[in-house]
Amino acid sequence: MKIRSFATAAVFASLLAGSAAMHAENTVSDHDVLTPGAHMTYSNISMAGGQQGAVAVKGDGSSSLHVGLYDYNDNLIAQTTCRFSTCVLTWVAYRNADFYVVVDNLGNSSTDYGFAVSR
Repeated sequence: MKIRSFATAAVFASLLAGSAAMHAENTVSDHDVLTPGAHMTYSNISMAGGQQGAVAVKGDGSSSLHVGLYDYNDNLIAQTTCRFSTCVLTWVAYRNADFYVVVDNLGNSSTDYGFAVSR
């Protein structure tokens, strides 16, 4: 299991190009490889009440990826699974809260993927 906390990162613009409402200065990104059955957790996604968030994950197509968005009470907020397209989740924080995202490799082969979150 891998865990990443966000501090700073460059814009992963190709993933969130369709989210015109998102601002680049509030976007963090990552690129990594997931082995079969592995998952990556992205934590410390803090948002103010009323703030809109978006998560995008794009794999290389060799494995299906499952993306889950959770609050810090471990409640599942949104989820999706994709293989050949970009997975996108959007949500609005109803109060000041912290969230985390888990990306799971559901396939039998390693996969390169890109991750971006905008808030």
